[in-house]
Amino acid sequence: MKKITFILIFLLFCLILKAQIKTAVYWTAPTMSAEDANKLKKDQLVIVDYENIANNWQNTKKIKSANNKTKLLIYSNHMEIWSSGQVPHRPMANKLWYQLPKEYRLKNKNGKPVIFWKDMEMMNITRNCPRIGGKNYNEYYREWLLKNALPDSLNRDIDGYFQDNGNSSISWVDPGIDSDNNGQADNPRVLDAAWQSGMIDFLTKIREAKGKDFIIITNKGEKNLFFLNNGVMFEKFPNDYLGDHRAGGWYRCMEIAEAAGPYTIFQVDWEDLEFGIASSLLIDNVYIAVGQNLQIPDQYRVPTGKPLGKQYKKGDLYCRDYELVTIEVNPVKRTGRLVPR
Repeated sequence: MKKITFILIFLLFCLILKAQIKTAVYWTAPTMSAEDANKLKKDQLVIVDYENIANNWQNTKKIKSANNKTKLLIYSNHMEIWSSGQVPHRPMANKLWYQLPKEYRLKNKNGKPVIFWKDMEMMNITRNCPRIGGKNYNEYYREWLLKNALPDSLNRDIDGYFQDNGNSSISWVDPGIDSDNNGQADNPRVLDAAWQSGMIDFLTKIREAKGKDFIIITNKGEKNLFFLNNGVMFEKFPNDYLGDHRAGGWYRCMEIAEAAGPYTIFQVDWEDLEFGIASSLLIDNVYIAVGQNLQIPDQYRVPTGKPLGKQYKKGDLYCRDYELVTIEVNPVKRTGRLVPR
């Protein structure tokens, strides 16, 4: 009898372990302690700013300890550089700032830097970028990235690349962008085509250099780069700028996410954590992350068991049954919960 009881308990334990929420961590801080790295081992997907290679790689690589299946990706922001070369704890970016030709900066028709994010300057990713020393910005930055942030010497530890601001258009940032430096604002459609061409060229060369098994995730949940990436991140999910404003863009985000690659992420603010977790469980390929430099708390890492089918609608709720829970999401009220079965 004791043996039968033990077997039943073991089988239940296996059932509980075989499926939980899939968690990601968006670590944009330039440093990481050994304690931080050890904690991150329990997450399935970890994105780490490239400065951690220079500052504390001995700590960071602990995430990839023996028998650990965590995927480790290196973060960079291809679209922007810091506006100064003296940013604390960022030796790699500071050195790059002094090396980069000034001609690579993206300017508007008045010759002023184009600004998207505070304390940063945008770079000219378009095919119109001036060539300095035989290279445009995309070519220069790609070589720098592969040598310093994605070197072959770290292939055993690094599983992929996370590109922030993976936009295929840019005219929305500033109506006066002058990518060809002729003193006139670019036609928005022509500008966006040149920007998308530059983005595709950049990612294509990264893919060629690192191989088909290398994971590439781009930030911003749009579909134009699906053929080059293995997933996208919806920063501050849901997003209302992807073509549908209903429920804050939830419907459109879910549609895009379901068609995206296997490493797709819903990154949410704290107040939307339960809503984000429940939404991520309505489809199969989504990881959940909260804020920056934070982990999903243990109380939310609940066992779900395997999904028993696809999502379905029940009144105002979008639901999906798992072996151990039923998912319920109300996108209009921005609520979500996991109901024990």
